[in-house]
Amino acid sequence: MATGAKYYHSCINCSGINTDTRNEKGLPCEKCLKDDHLTENVFELLKGRGLLKDYQIYWNFHQNYKMFEKFFEHIFQKPLTGYQRTWARRFLLSKSFTLVAPTGVGKTTFGLVASLFLALNGKKSALVFPTVSLAQQSFERLEEFKTKLENANAVKILLFNSSMTKSRKEEFEKRFISCDFDILIITTQFVSKRKDVLSKMFFDLVFVDDVDAVLKSSKNIDTLLQMIGFSEDEIEKATERLRSKNRENGQDTVSNGSKNKGMLIVSSATAKPQGLKPLLFRELLGFEIGRFTFNIRNITNIRIKKKSKEKLLEIINILKDGILLFVNTEEEGKEIVKFLLDNSIKIGATWNDFEKEFELFKEGKLNVICGVSSYYGKLIRGIDLPSRIKYCIFWETPCFRFSIDMDKAPRFVLERVFVEYLDNHPKLKEYFKNVEILQTEKLRQLVSKYISKEDYSKIVNKIFSHLKLTDDGKLVIPDVPTYIQGSGRTSRMFGMRLTKGVSILFEEDDTIFESLKSRLMFLLDEEWMEENEVDFESLMEEVKVSRKIQNDDFYQNDTKSRLMIVESPTKADTISKFLEKASTRRYGKLSVYESITPEGILLITASKGHVYDLETKKGLHGVEYHDGKFIPYYNSIKRCMKCNTQFTDELDSCPKCASNTIDDKKEILKTLRELALEVDEVLIATDPDVEGEKISWDISQYIKPANSNIKRIEMHEITRYGLDSALRNPRQFNTNLVKSQIVRRIEDRWVGFELSSKLQENFKSYNLSAGRVQSTILGWIVEREKEYAKSEKTFTLLKLENGYNLEIEGEIECERVKAQIVEQKIEEISAPAPFSTSSLLSLASQKLNLDVPRIMEILQFLFEHGFITYHRTDSTRISVTGQNIARMFLEKVGKKELFLPRSFGNEGAHEAIRPVKPISPEELKELAYEKYTQGISQNHIKVYQLIFNRFMSSQMKNPKVLVQKVHFKINDIEIVKDIPVKVEEEGWLEFLPMQIYPLFENKDYSLTDKRSYKKHTIQLYTQASLIDEMKQKNIGRPSTYAKMVETLFKRGYVFEDSFRRIRSTSLGKKVYSYLSQKYGEYVNEQTTRELEKLMDIVEEGKRDYQEVLLELYNDISVLLNN
Repeated sequence: MATGAKYYHSCINCSGINTDTRNEKGLPCEKCLKDDHLTENVFELLKGRGLLKDYQIYWNFHQNYKMFEKFFEHIFQKPLTGYQRTWARRFLLSKSFTLVAPTGVGKTTFGLVASLFLALNGKKSALVFPTVSLAQQSFERLEEFKTKLENANAVKILLFNSSMTKSRKEEFEKRFISCDFDILIITTQFVSKRKDVLSKMFFDLVFVDDVDAVLKSSKNIDTLLQMIGFSEDEIEKATERLRSKNRENGQDTVSNGSKNKGMLIVSSATAKPQGLKPLLFRELLGFEIGRFTFNIRNITNIRIKKKSKEKLLEIINILKDGILLFVNTEEEGKEIVKFLLDNSIKIGATWNDFEKEFELFKEGKLNVICGVSSYYGKLIRGIDLPSRIKYCIFWETPCFRFSIDMDKAPRFVLERVFVEYLDNHPKLKEYFKNVEILQTEKLRQLVSKYISKEDYSKIVNKIFSHLKLTDDGKLVIPDVPTYIQGSGRTSRMFGMRLTKGVSILFEEDDTIFESLKSRLMFLLDEEWMEENEVDFESLMEEVKVSRKIQNDDFYQNDTKSRLMIVESPTKADTISKFLEKASTRRYGKLSVYESITPEGILLITASKGHVYDLETKKGLHGVEYHDGKFIPYYNSIKRCMKCNTQFTDELDSCPKCASNTIDDKKEILKTLRELALEVDEVLIATDPDVEGEKISWDISQYIKPANSNIKRIEMHEITRYGLDSALRNPRQFNTNLVKSQIVRRIEDRWVGFELSSKLQENFKSYNLSAGRVQSTILGWIVEREKEYAKSEKTFTLLKLENGYNLEIEGEIECERVKAQIVEQKIEEISAPAPFSTSSLLSLASQKLNLDVPRIMEILQFLFEHGFITYHRTDSTRISVTGQNIARMFLEKVGKKELFLPRSFGNEGAHEAIRPVKPISPEELKELAYEKYTQGISQNHIKVYQLIFNRFMSSQMKNPKVLVQKVHFKINDIEIVKDIPVKVEEEGWLEFLPMQIYPLFENKDYSLTDKRSYKKHTIQLYTQASLIDEMKQKNIGRPSTYAKMVETLFKRGYVFEDSFRRIRSTSLGKKVYSYLSQKYGEYVNEQTTRELEKLMDIVEEGKRDYQEVLLELYNDISVLLNN
């Protein structure tokens, strides 16, 4: 249900202001079409009234698509598949692109039909094939397709075949030179030989069936670009830009240089394109040559702990056929192959004659083929045979072996050792702040200079304690990429299905296996089974069924294309990496990643945050009141590229510095709408909160008139699991959340703008601002300082002979303290709840000495890179998935008996902040050093450690601690304390240790130290305690905690003293005094809290948001009148 808001630029016809009510129906604005119930025949109505503008572009596109769809089915006798639907839309939008898809889904067929479609519309195409035979086959297919046309002679097809007779060649030459053809079918070799002629011709479409062959010659690339209309000068200038890496000019070229050009459509490459020339496709046409890469797997990983040839023979006899066997060395492989041959196994070896042996395996004459498990080995990377390859066996974990000797150790060992050493030497650490930029040999010299060989050895053993260290001084780390590549041969796309694969690993060493297991979990979310857990019969049946393809499989299991829009480019990049992006395109200011999933094509891009915000000119600060309704006006967000000022009003220049270099989110919206035309479905995956819901709604308002199939999805973690869960559970937009955000934003605008303008006028400064939450918090700080000043008292600290410290109010004179044990019992200590946003910000600020905004930056990074769940949450709930992560980690470290799952709340959408994988902080640090992830600093690790330890503690058995109730008597003063003195059962203290004191006896304790001092009983706020207060008093939200604190500092209202306590400045005191005296009813705690409750009521759908806005308007009427 729409909200009644109005959006600038969203009218699909005139790009004017349209309501979300009309956008939802796909209608243009009321200026273009007054009646909002006439959803049919919009094109004719606009045309008849002389008001037809941009709507014609979209109408023409949809009509052309229907025409092409019908034409394709008529010619090919089958409908377009999911892949072909996407390609058809891009083709009709005149886009150049890579055909990224599995083998056999109709890439060539699409190119042939597309060229025929263009020919019937008077346009020319060139079809380029790698071989003469493929060119001949395509010619024959086109001739057959022509017979289905009403006028077969209307299309002229010209084929070059090097084996043609002399007279046929002469005829070809005559027609070729005179351009007497509609479709030219040639080979890659012909492109090379006849570039002089081809470069002077113009083709509306150049279709390249095998781009690998073309890429072998850089001249071919130039020729292809010239064939679609680029001049030599344009190509040379683009090449120069690439050499100088002038990206700004390059982006302009994509948008401007490709206008009025033909289309270049190429099949995906099998190898990554090398050199400068292939980058011209990105520079001039906005797309990169893609490769069909598929990182989604369906593999069962099985570990066999006992390593014996007899066991290997037993497994091979069970599996029977379709087996890849990987060994670590050729020498070892020869011994195993001989053993298996002696036991009647049909096995070949790649080191003999790879092509011959593999062909025998392909034909089914060999059941097993053996090769060395090298990352670049032919058996690991160079094959794709899903019908035959079903199983793989690793005779041992492929591993890297590094020397740990100080003189030979690799850089990552030296760096980790030196960083560990510096952590224990703070003064030296201040001098060496950027260890990562040191050259390796310089780093080696520093390690040798500062660290003794004995200490070096201790540090190495400490930091690599959970990795394999051999007796001869080698560090053994699993070669995970090789394992992934090798095992990945067993699970591939086969037609429209993903095959089931099985990977079996013989590994006796638990340390090596656990290292492999944790890294595989981090990269692929894959788990392992032990041999005794496997039902081989049912597993083999699953493998068999997944390879059965029916003739109509393409249509029974049709795929679809989807555009997924996230907020952050980082998030888009993370998702594309774990899916393994097949292609990247540059659309205006957006990068669009294309990946292949079992469901089809998935495009991933980012809106870069909010795209719309309230304008300021209409009505009351962007809100009009009309016919008893408040109507908010949303305009695209603009940012000055010179001074970074953000605004929304339609201005030609920046309102602050008058610069006309403006970045307008309208351009992103245009790109998203154009992308939406390419796909079957649009999925908006902005953050799973109120702000994310509003962003998604705003984006949909611009897209929906072009593609009405839009859904909302939520990713609570940026992992494969999080993505799969989101894709399985699309939903409609929650307009209650949207309306709640509208109320919050309007109230913030009304009160904030009015109070801020009065402040600015009174203090003659435009840098000042005010708002309900911001000013309420400022009030807390000012008032707390007054209370703090009055709370000073004297205390005495007594240090007992057993090390226990006793603090007593007053100045105490004594020499001994009498202790008497009143009670002694074993207590079970309840597990702490996992973190919500407020509790984490509070503790991290306190423990790590970090500012709240910096902590939020770190949390954003950890979330977007797939390490933690969504970090803006009030919830402490842990899902079953989260509980399983704790269980897996405890199993991994051999402490399964300590697992005790807890939910900490009722079922709901949001969870506490927790790790998304069973990976410890130490393992995360290792993954960073091994370059599996980038951008991880020590602070990232420290924040992650807080989250990990708190989460693990929440899912473990409670510790049992011996607690003594001790009665202390000091002169006439008596105090009773509960003191933990012994841990009976450790439980979650494994991750969150508590201080344990020595056992007390019934006796008088002498003092080792005594000192009196003054201190304040009421403490000043810190960033940590201020966040706690906001949470406890229900002021602000998880998404605003950090922002509110940051604003107070930014405006100069507060500062931190040397003890990191927050104090108000003179300006802050004056501002609060002015606001509280003049407008106290708008900046007090009670009204602010009531407003938060009101927002919640709207969010729950219990109040009409228009009623609430009217109440708010009436509340601030005095402020407005003044």
